[in-house]
Amino acid sequence: MPVASAQPVQNSTQLRAETIDSPQSRTALAFMAPELGEHLPLAESRGYRVRLSRDALGPDVIAVEVSLDAGRPRRLALAEPSITLGELLSEDSELLAGSHWLFAAPVQASGLVPRAASGGRSVAKARRFFIGKSTDEAAGPSGAVWLRRPDGSYNGAKNSDSVMFEAFVFSALGEPVDVPSAITLRSPQVSGQVQLRSPFLMHDVPSGVYEVSVSAPSASTRTTHFTVNRELGGGS
Repeated sequence: MPVASAQPVQNSTQLRAETIDSPQSRTALAFMAPELGEHLPLAESRGYRVRLSRDALGPDVIAVEVSLDAGRPRRLALAEPSITLGELLSEDSELLAGSHWLFAAPVQASGLVPRAASGGRSVAKARRFFIGKSTDEAAGPSGAVWLRRPDGSYNGAKNSDSVMFEAFVFSALGEPVDVPSAITLRSPQVSGQVQLRSPFLMHDVPSGVYEVSVSAPSASTRTTHFTVNRELGGGS
């Protein structure tokens, strides 16, 4: 885990937060399928294969992660970064007609998504597409947010001492944009909001089930959950 640097934060939780410096990389990532704004038949949507291209892949990148809407990220091999929409769904989810977003990013061994060496913005990408017929494609927010971390369960005191939060904001074209985002944390133990440049760490997170949401201007709020079990060993 990279060394965190303390900075003044807007943080209404009682937890201590520290920002992390994102690494740089020349790796470039792009969606090949679906196309921007593409309409997919509802009956064939689960088997539709998402395809990505990557360029200038350096030794710093170990995998590509892809997520559908607010779903859990799936890690793909670098050799062939592709996956079906059905594989991106959790067991209790369905692909419904309407607007959807795909998110993807190269991941370094540190667990972080790098920024471009040239411009300084994240190399993560997003792609909006549609399933079935859409009566009004312009309806709703034009951009999107991706809450990549936290994710899953954090078992043991070592794993929950520093939980990483990483969120991205995208334009309607799926490009990362530098606009503020707000992350809201809710649980019986801890509640509050953090408005801090991503990524950042939250220290000494108590055990419990947490609901975490990210919001930004011109983007729908994304909500997910994670669990902390400080009394357990190991991690996931």
